[in-house]
Amino acid sequence: FLPRLAAAAAGSNASGSSSSNEPAIPGANASAAELYQFGVKVHGLWGLLCREVSPDVAAHPERHSLLPLPNRTVVPGDRFREVYYWDSYWVIRGLIVSQMLTTAEGMLGNLMSMLERVGHVPNGARVYYINRSQPPLLSAMVRTVYESLPSGTNSSALIRRALPLLVSEHQYWTSPPKAVRLQGKDGTVHELSRYWAAWYQPRPESYREDAALALNVTGTSDPAQNPAAARLYHDLASGAESGWDYSSRWFGDNKTLATVRTTQIIPADLNAWLYQMESNIAWMANITGDAAVAERFTAAAAARKQAIQELLWDEAEGMWRDGILSPTVNSTNSSSTNPDQVYTLTQNPHVFASNFVPLWTGITEGSASQGAAVVQALKASGLIGPAGIATTLYPTGQQWDYPNGWPPLQHMLIEGSRLYGGPAGAELAQQLARTWVG
Repeated sequence: FLPRLAAAAAGSNASGSSSSNEPAIPGANASAAELYQFGVKVHGLWGLLCREVSPDVAAHPERHSLLPLPNRTVVPGDRFREVYYWDSYWVIRGLIVSQMLTTAEGMLGNLMSMLERVGHVPNGARVYYINRSQPPLLSAMVRTVYESLPSGTNSSALIRRALPLLVSEHQYWTSPPKAVRLQGKDGTVHELSRYWAAWYQPRPESYREDAALALNVTGTSDPAQNPAAARLYHDLASGAESGWDYSSRWFGDNKTLATVRTTQIIPADLNAWLYQMESNIAWMANITGDAAVAERFTAAAAARKQAIQELLWDEAEGMWRDGILSPTVNSTNSSSTNPDQVYTLTQNPHVFASNFVPLWTGITEGSASQGAAVVQALKASGLIGPAGIATTLYPTGQQWDYPNGWPPLQHMLIEGSRLYGGPAGAELAQQLARTWVG
């Protein structure tokens, strides 16, 4: 690993200069030695982040909130004892870079084990997280591990195990009430998905905070006394399912948690990840020779791409937008779970880093002009700062708002720009990567 790291650091340093036509990005001047030392320190963190679930969890589940896992796992931060879903994608990417492929395979095995047992991948490996999931990146993890396996290994066994599980996860994300029918401009009815947790009470892990908010907003913390309290709890749990807990992105007034309305929003990034999932399932089905599944999911990906581009793409601004459902969805109103209900939507005009995430999923592949437009829009968005890409432009005090920047967003926007943004995207990606590290 260390010789490869040294070569990568030296190569990054050699190609790190900015174009004379572009302003210098602060923090983008780290030397090869500094980049190498940074990599060594990050590599040294794996031992602090490794966890193993006690056998007593499986033997006596009534005594524990942890879920049993078959393999050792890596948590996203040293304060955690449990694995989390979408964080695991970047953990696995890092493990592969560090040549810890066995650990990465174990992480993947843990997530597939929970999917087999629960019917979806929970938010995290706790019993109180089973009511919701997190951004569906399991197919991307499977593909990343598969493509990293050395030649000569039985890599097809991984695909054969994963494929039916991913089909079941897709069903979880594309069934009502997560799935919503939407009317396009020409009257065509499309189907896209939203976050929708199966929970209408204070979250056990944040009980005091949720109950206090409900009391302040609705006059009671008891959902049985006021349906508005149940709706608030539902939107809080659904916001947690997004991984963006919390952000002005989910707020009706773009400012305060009291106006959270997660279930009324069709997220651009979620649907792009589902497009990626559908594309990956079709790819895996082709590997296994399952022509029927390959054809089904190729068509599903094409239909979702069409819906995203028609309903969520903002041609004038060069970015995708979250959609806001209309009429307003009331999460305890029977119409909100009616699978035959057709909604219209309006685009959220605010700027979030998530507006650019679809680029990473390959949705612009075959359209160099759209990819280039997204890169230009990102550069003009106001999100790029001296330390990286801000999550939003709005300083609400929430952790998924300005001025905070999150590593998953840095990675997706950097890699998306590099892969699909043309020459300008490749240059921006180089600058942003060095800025984040620097």
